[in-house]
Amino acid sequence: MVLALARAELKLLLRNRTVAVSSLLMPILVGLWAGFTLPDDAPPQAWAITLCLQLLMVLGFTVHFAVTAALASRREDLYLKRLRNGEASDAVILAGLLTPVVLLGVLQSALMLVISMSLGAPVPAPLPLLVALVLGTGLCLAAGVATSGRTSSFEQAQITTLPLFLALMGGVLVAIVGPMWLLLPGGGIGGLIHHAVTGEGDVLSSAASLLVWIALFSLLAKAWFRWEPR
Repeated sequence: MVLALARAELKLLLRNRTVAVSSLLMPILVGLWAGFTLPDDAPPQAWAITLCLQLLMVLGFTVHFAVTAALASRREDLYLKRLRNGEASDAVILAGLLTPVVLLGVLQSALMLVISMSLGAPVPAPLPLLVALVLGTGLCLAAGVATSGRTSSFEQAQITTLPLFLALMGGVLVAIVGPMWLLLPGGGIGGLIHHAVTGEGDVLSSAASLLVWIALFSLLAKAWFRWEPR
């Protein structure tokens, strides 16, 4: 059931031009631009900032925006209501709808890493990078479900997702300014990526920041998410 829902949702996502451009094309274009602007002898710190920007763009557009827009659109079309009237449980429905977004985010993140390393980026330490991607994806999924409850249409998702997107982009500042930016949702992601590339920074503080934000957005998702239009 999850796979069937995931296949159907993937087709719906790719059929929508706005989602295809915002969630798929935009992160790749920004990632390529960020990678090609660095000189060949760029230090690890510069590559850490670039990788932060690339991966946070993927999480912000491909995961958070796509989840918010898709769930809001499916709710307003009464698609969620029809699914819920079937045999599938709520957990199965959400898993099926969110799986394509997770897979697209993983593929795009891998593409960003391959592009950056082919341009001269140092090979990141795998463990902190994996933790950043797993927890960052979890944060953006929970935030997307929560934000969809405050989004009345697909078009409105372009506005309601903006605050978290800006907060995610603030994670880049961890590599530039310092650990005070760990207080932002993107700070923990930026801190882990910075450590993966340079070996600097506190992994535990970054992971703890992400776990706190995941817990907060999970509570908001439980309180705000709606299966039917008002």
